[in-house]
Order: sequence, then C-alpha cells, then structure tokens
Amino acid sequence: MAAGAKIAAVAAFWIAIGLVQVFNWGHGVEKAAVMLLLLAAMPFILAATRSAAATQPPRWATRLVTFAACVFLGLEIVYLGLRILHPHLIDIATTTLAAGDALLHGTNPYAAPIDFGPEAQGYSGYKYLPVMIAAYLPLGQLAGERGVLLTNLLLFLACLWLMRHLARSALAPFLFLMLPIVPEQIFAKGATDLVAVLPLLAGFALMERSPFVAGLCLGLSIAAKPLPGVLFLPCLLPAVRRWHYLGGVALGMSPLLPFLLWSPADLFANLVQFNLSRPPDSTSWMQGASAASIAVAHAALLAAFLGACLYCWRKAPPLPMRWGIGAMLTLAAILTGPGAHHNYQLWWLPFYALTMGVALACNEACEATSLRYTSAIGTDAKGSIGNG
Repeated sequence: MAAGAKIAAVAAFWIAIGLVQVFNWGHGVEKAAVMLLLLAAMPFILAATRSAAATQPPRWATRLVTFAACVFLGLEIVYLGLRILHPHLIDIATTTLAAGDALLHGTNPYAAPIDFGPEAQGYSGYKYLPVMIAAYLPLGQLAGERGVLLTNLLLFLACLWLMRHLARSALAPFLFLMLPIVPEQIFAKGATDLVAVLPLLAGFALMERSPFVAGLCLGLSIAAKPLPGVLFLPCLLPAVRRWHYLGGVALGMSPLLPFLLWSPADLFANLVQFNLSRPPDSTSWMQGASAASIAVAHAALLAAFLGACLYCWRKAPPLPMRWGIGAMLTLAAILTGPGAHHNYQLWWLPFYALTMGVALACNEACEATSLRYTSAIGTDAKGSIGNG
C-alpha cells in the first residue's frame, strides 16, 4: 500500500470516529450509519493483514509514528492534569465509588440505594460487576473522583503498552491515541470501561503461553462488565487445551460468586432485569424502529456470534483475525443494543486500532503478528487442533 493511501486510511478512520462522537443524542440513525461503515470496512482491513508484504519500513517512518504517539500521549496527560483539578464524572464512575463505599461498610452494593439516574427505572443498585469495584477501590478511597481519573491513567498506559507489544509497532497505539473521544471519556467523563478492555488485551498477549491464563483474563473482564468480554469468548479460544481455557474463564468470573450467594435477587435485578427493560434511547437507530426490524437485528447478531464461535473453533485464526472479529462483534452488539453511548466505543476501538495498525504497517510486524500465534500452536498442537 502506498504511503498516500495509508495516510488517507488513517484520516478516514479519524473522521469516522469523529462523526461517531458528534452524532450523539438525537442522532442515532446517523451514528448507526457511520458505525455500519466501520463494520463493513473491517473485512478489507483483515484482508490487508493477510496480504501485507514483510518488508522493513523506513526508519524515519517508524520514528515519526513513535514521535507522534508520544506527542499525543503528552497532550492527553496535560488534558488529564486540567480535568483532574475539578472533575465532573458520569454516573458509571460515581456509582462505582458509591459501590466501593457500600462494600467497605458491609452493605451489598446491589441492594443499596446507589443509582438514581434517569435510566435506573426503579433499579437503584449497582449496575456493574465486582472487579470494577475492586479496580477503583484503592485510589478511589484515597482521592475520591480524582482517584478514578488516576486509575484510568494507569489503565490507559497499560492498554497502550499491550497494544504496542501485540502489534509490534507504535502505529496501533498511535491510532488509539489520536482519537479525541478516548481522553474525553476516560479523563473528562471518568468512563470505567477500560477495566473490562485491559484484561482482554492481556489475554491476547498471554494466550500462546497459557490458555488457562487467557481464559482467566477473559473471565476477569466479564466480572468487571459483561460487554465486551462475552463477545470475545470465541476470539480468545485456543487451538489446544480448551478445557484449561474454560476453567480459566470460570475462575476469572468467580468474584461474582459471593454476591450471587449474598443476594441473588438483587444481583439479577440490577444486572439482568434492568438491561432487559431498558428502552432504546435517541443514540440508537432502534428508537422508533419497528419490532420486526429490531428482532431481525438481534437474530443477525446471534448468527454472527455463533458463526464466530464455529470459525474460531475450527480454524484457530491468527491474532489480527481474532482482533478484527472481536471488533466486528462488538460493533454489531452496540448497533443492536438500546444505546450507542460514547463510552461503549472504548470496547472496540483498541482492537480496531490493533487490526488496522497491523494492516497499515505492511512490514515485519504484520508477518510476525499474523504468524506468531499459529506457529506457537503448531509446535504444541501437532495436529490436535479442534480436539479440545
């Protein structure tokens, strides 16, 4: 791919995510159209990861991307410094702090009156899962709302490091860093979604070494927030030792068990009944759509998820394919959900940036990333792919 085409692709990605950010309340149809285009572009990006030439890029280009990534990171840390002086966090952050306080006082956060937002609809307990409480408890207790932002900084830096490690180039983290929606959500709004994203990135980094640890990471992601972790269940599926993987998933989800035993009715009401009862809002194209079209969209999502499970079970695809499938499933889930809020975009953007970064690198990183997983399992599986 020519340099001009690469620059055009990066610009198109930046513009598309900018439109997703602009099309917010009252623009659900427009937002869905842009997200659908991003979803439709992923198969072409995946094709580019398979056909990229394994040639070393010019040193100046590598240095330029690294420098640009460092500049964006510096600007975002400055932005954090300005926002942390007078934080104004959204409910996902404030209720997480309240849940930690309740837990420290011996109160069940799923039974306590914590959430009184307009979407609560009578379900006033905590709406997320225990790992999220645990992640924000230390700095949240120490510094309150500022502790949430500091925790987000640590999560953000860890995500960037893992993206750099997985893609073997600075291009993937640069693509994530350059998006204004990211610092706005994690440093201005205090969105806590990276708690569920970081374990998934860690799972991809560790899956060739230990399917059990990869499953553990996925389970921890789900135990922080069900999405996007559930959607990545097939993406992290190893070619061998699959029972080890499933055991790791079960262990990672074990923080749910004490709360399930404590008050199953409250946990079920705030995690399941609440989400099932939510009507579509104006960030979604589904507000005002017919019941038949919504049912078709849900059926399409289910078919896509089952298809991904079958594909990953039989083919054991390379890492870029797994990232792309995860990003596509997450985009599809947001498109078929009752809302397409800005913080939801954090679920798929790191994996989209990873896949796109490998496709645009067109260098040794692409070949190494594509072949790293398959070569690792080749020596381990010895023809046993699909045998559990």
